[in-house]
Amino acid sequence: MKNGFRVIDGDGHMQEPLDIWDNYVEKDYYNRRPLVSGHVGRYLFNYHPCEAFPEGRVSPRPESVFADCPDRYGNAWKTWWSLPARLVEIEKEGLDIQVGFHTNGTAALSSNIKDPNLQNALCRGYNNWARDYCRESNGKVKFIGLVSVIDVKLAITETERLSEIPECAAINLPDPGSSQKWSDSQFNPFWETLSRLNMAASFHGGGSQTRWLRGYTETPGLASVSHAIAFPLDGMLSMGTLIFGNVLENFPELRCSFLEANAGWAPWWLARMDDHAIGRQGRFQYEKKVQMDPSDYFKRQCFIACDADERTLPFVANELPDNLIFNTDWPHPDAPIPGAVDMFLDQDFSDEIKKVILWDNSVSLYGDRILN
Repeated sequence: MKNGFRVIDGDGHMQEPLDIWDNYVEKDYYNRRPLVSGHVGRYLFNYHPCEAFPEGRVSPRPESVFADCPDRYGNAWKTWWSLPARLVEIEKEGLDIQVGFHTNGTAALSSNIKDPNLQNALCRGYNNWARDYCRESNGKVKFIGLVSVIDVKLAITETERLSEIPECAAINLPDPGSSQKWSDSQFNPFWETLSRLNMAASFHGGGSQTRWLRGYTETPGLASVSHAIAFPLDGMLSMGTLIFGNVLENFPELRCSFLEANAGWAPWWLARMDDHAIGRQGRFQYEKKVQMDPSDYFKRQCFIACDADERTLPFVANELPDNLIFNTDWPHPDAPIPGAVDMFLDQDFSDEIKKVILWDNSVSLYGDRILN
C-alpha cells in the first residue's frame, strides 16, 4: 500500500535460477533441455548448443545495461532474486501483490524447437518452478503460466493443469509464428478453455522475440529501435487479430491483456481500427465483418499496462480509465525502480482513476485468482 492506495503490479517479472532446467525438466526430456552456460548481469542466460539453441546463444546485451542494478535492487540482486528478498523490496515500493512474467523462460518456446512435446515439457518445467517459487509468498507473488501452442490440445491440457494452481494468475501466449494467426479456427478450443476456466490471456512480446525484429537486437545502434517498437507492435497485431478475426466476438467472456508496451499508442490504435471497421477505410473489411466498433470490444474485454512515468498517461487514463493496469517491470534494468508508485501518483489525473488503475482493473483482468 502507498499513500492509502492498494497496489497490484500487474506486470512484473521472475528471474529464474541458472539451474532451472536442470532441476525442473522431467527425465524423459532431460537430455534435450536448454543448457545454460552463464549469464549477463544476473538477468539474461547464455546457452551451450542444445535443441533450443543449436548454435548456442550469447545474450547481445552488454554488462553495462545492468551496471546500476545491484544498487537499485539491493539484497534481491545479491541473493539472486530470492523470494524473501523480493518480498522486502516490493514492500518498499508499496506493492501489495506482484504478478511475475518469465524472463529466461522464453527458452522453452524457442522457435528452434519443433517437437510440441518438448516445448510442452519445458513450459511445464518452468511453470512448476514458478509455482514453487510463489508458494511461500502468502499470495503476494503470482506467476503467469507458459504454454506452447504448437499443439493446441497440449496447450489446453497444460492450461487446465495451471487453472488448478492457485499461484498462477493467467496464461502468457507466445508469438504463434508466421504461418499461424490467433484467429485461425484451430485456436477456438483454446479460447473456449480460457473462457470456461475464467483465465485471462496475456500477450507480452519483446524486442528479441518478435520475428521481424530479431536481427535488430544484435545490430549496433538499432537495439533501441527493436525495444521501442517490438512491444507495442506485438500488442497492436495481436489485438487487431483478435478483434477483426472475430475471436472477441465469438468468445465474449475471454479477457486479454497487452503488456510492457506503454499505453500511449492505444487511443490512436483504437481510433484507427474503428475507422477500418466503420469509417471511410472500412471498405477494406470486405470479408468477415466485426459486429461492434473495435474500440467497444477493447473496452469490454481488453487491458493494457501503463508505465508510471510515461508522458501521455494523463490523456490515456482519462480516455480509457477502466482498461489500464499498473505495472513496474520489476526487476528488469529499464524498470522505473525505485519509486514507480510515487511516479504514478504524481501524474496529473484524478485519485479515483488512480485507484482504479492501481487495483481494480488488475482484479477485473485476473479475476479472483489474483486475490486467493
